[in-house]
Amino acid sequence: MPYGPKWRKARKTVTDFLRDDEVDGLLPLQDAESSQMMHELLSAPGRYHDHILRYFGAVIMTSVFGTRGRDFSDEGRIKQFFACQAEWAGMLDQGAVPPFDVFPFLRHVPDVLTPWRGWQRRAAALKSKQNGLYHDLFEEARARVERGKAGDSFVASLLRNNARDGYSEVELEYITGFLMEGGSDTTAGAFETFVLAMAAYPDVQKRAQAEVDSVFGRDGVRSEKARADALPYLKACFLETLRWRPGFPLAIPHATTQDDVYQGYHIPANTTILMNIWAISHDPDEYEDPDSFRPERFLDGKFGTSSSREESKETAGGDQSRRPTYGFGAGRRVCAGQRMAENSMLMTMSKLLWYFDVVPGARAPDTGVQTAFKDAILTGPKPFDVSFNVRGEQRRGVLVDEWAKADAWLGQFE
Repeated sequence: MPYGPKWRKARKTVTDFLRDDEVDGLLPLQDAESSQMMHELLSAPGRYHDHILRYFGAVIMTSVFGTRGRDFSDEGRIKQFFACQAEWAGMLDQGAVPPFDVFPFLRHVPDVLTPWRGWQRRAAALKSKQNGLYHDLFEEARARVERGKAGDSFVASLLRNNARDGYSEVELEYITGFLMEGGSDTTAGAFETFVLAMAAYPDVQKRAQAEVDSVFGRDGVRSEKARADALPYLKACFLETLRWRPGFPLAIPHATTQDDVYQGYHIPANTTILMNIWAISHDPDEYEDPDSFRPERFLDGKFGTSSSREESKETAGGDQSRRPTYGFGAGRRVCAGQRMAENSMLMTMSKLLWYFDVVPGARAPDTGVQTAFKDAILTGPKPFDVSFNVRGEQRRGVLVDEWAKADAWLGQFE
């Protein structure tokens, strides 16, 4: 969808749903779903990747469609969604589609002679698959709303307000699909990266566990306490995860709508802009030992940069566009779901460290960006060997009890 009145209206609809007060109202859902994920890690730790995807997909699915994402089975909507996402990410990889915007003459080269031959057929098949999935999810949600269920879901709000907003059926389906896309796999990848970091940096894990234990005691994690102001070191771990191994190393491409000048550089209209998050986050002039996972850098200064750089920014009044993390983008197009992602991450990080010790396998974990992470526009760790050892029988009992209560509460969405 090109930028214009229709785009602005759709973005406002999404940002209204993702207002801080609306998002904080989802904490009970995130609490219950994270309890299910902890039980899954206890019962089948080898499938940790599936459990992580299920959790982040289920939170979005329930909040948007009012439908529970109970499992990660082949016939389940969550697994179907992530399969579509994997295909979509593959279409965005370098060389997967012709760079017509850079080399327009390639439009005249026969498809059979190009390294990306068949891309139009693959793109059409993926579009059909996505259309079908979004349509089915939306229609199922509409039926639930008509039966008096899913009244607090995003779909219910869309349907109530559509006499005013005037979206077409296809637009309604894609707005909800957009929320699914933006709110699940990126955050799932960040959490999996956090798990890898805990396995690779046991001293960091112990310090984070000490903070979690001091806040929550022996009774278990409570959503009302899983806040950044109560867990400064864990919040620093969250920021460091996004800096250390960003999920979108080059961000999502944007384009200029008119000529612009930035710091003396002329940027013509219709220029594709890539924000090199990796380079920004690993600049040795900004970050001491940038390839090490050191959350304390965000306790030493707001931006995690070296003390001399922090002092110079404060003295000069600071760069108003500066952010502690660029994992959610920057500027006016910053991700509207940042608050929701932060809530989900802090909840699951707290529970993981309260219930478990994250223990690496026989070999030291590989954390190299070229060897341990997927080579893709949306990256994340490759499978790694890790165990989740319960921190005592008392905590095991709390985990099982919390899962039973969560399962009963989540039943309302089935």
